[in-house]
Amino acid sequence: MRHFLASRPAELPALLDHWVATGVITPEQAARMRADLGPTPPPKLTVLPGLPPAAEPHAVDRRQASIAIEALGYLGSLLIVVASLLFASRYWDDVSTAGHLAIVGGAAALLLLAGFAVPARLGEAAVRMQAVLWLGATVSTAGFLGILGDEAFGWYDEDLALLVFAGTTLVAALLWWRLPTVVQQALVVAGLAGMAGASAAQLQVENLPGVAVWGVGAIWFLLGWGRVVRPRWAALLLGGICVLIGPGMTVPADGGIVLALATIAALVCLAVLARDLLILAVGAWGALQFLPIAINEWFPSEVTAAAVLLVVGGLLVVGAVWVARRRPGASAPAKRRAYAIPAEVALIAGACVAVAVTAVILVLGLS
Repeated sequence: MRHFLASRPAELPALLDHWVATGVITPEQAARMRADLGPTPPPKLTVLPGLPPAAEPHAVDRRQASIAIEALGYLGSLLIVVASLLFASRYWDDVSTAGHLAIVGGAAALLLLAGFAVPARLGEAAVRMQAVLWLGATVSTAGFLGILGDEAFGWYDEDLALLVFAGTTLVAALLWWRLPTVVQQALVVAGLAGMAGASAAQLQVENLPGVAVWGVGAIWFLLGWGRVVRPRWAALLLGGICVLIGPGMTVPADGGIVLALATIAALVCLAVLARDLLILAVGAWGALQFLPIAINEWFPSEVTAAAVLLVVGGLLVVGAVWVARRRPGASAPAKRRAYAIPAEVALIAGACVAVAVTAVILVLGLS
């Protein structure tokens, strides 16, 4: 009996309790057996098929601590923003320009340093905290530059916008290089689009800023398609949004509508050829935005408008079904990679777009 129990120590407590309950041994005998065999190790937990193993207590404690720290970081960032807004609404007019710069610049510096101070041992929580803190720092930097240009330099309109977007883009690019997250990438794209639009606005020609924003979006889309910029889906999404926002800045001009519809057609065709639902979704969103405008401008008849919407809607449905049926599954990663153009081709195509858009802006602006 002793040899049997010693060979199966994990089952000892349950066996002794069972024998006592069935009257095989007395409670006193069970107590002597436990004392004779010494302490027994804790029983092992049995993991049922399909269920994850139970987390260790210290792992749970670490996860709970990281969640609490992350929540405190978000709350602190929110309080900084709220405090700045309250101070600005109550005492802004009573403070000098230097005070305004100190307040906003101090908030930017505090959020920036807080992001650097986040310990890397928090893992994914650290990345999320840094992304949010540096988002606040970038926005505060834009506010600082806006105050500097407006109150200190006396700049306005396109000059002020160029200062704000150029400085903010520089900060956002440095932070994106340090922390390549989607949030930082979005800030870089927004800054580049704004800077390009403000630069084109210097020529004082209507609709040129929209063309410049379209160019930034097209270049970013190509860089994402060639996997020069990662993650690819974020680059495609951000570039697709820009190539639709740019023409939207030019409507109801006929040229802007034509550019928008051509861009939408290119996105839909590319989505069908590449079997990419994300690109198709961006193209469909653009169709919803610009088709009503084009119909109102070119086809005032209600019957014609309904017919056009019906045809376009049917084509989008057919395209979606085609993409869904032809799209490779998770078991075919090699096929999905084949739809990405080489990085060299993406860089050359992006450079060509940059040259072409710049030439169009200069020709139209200086003529």
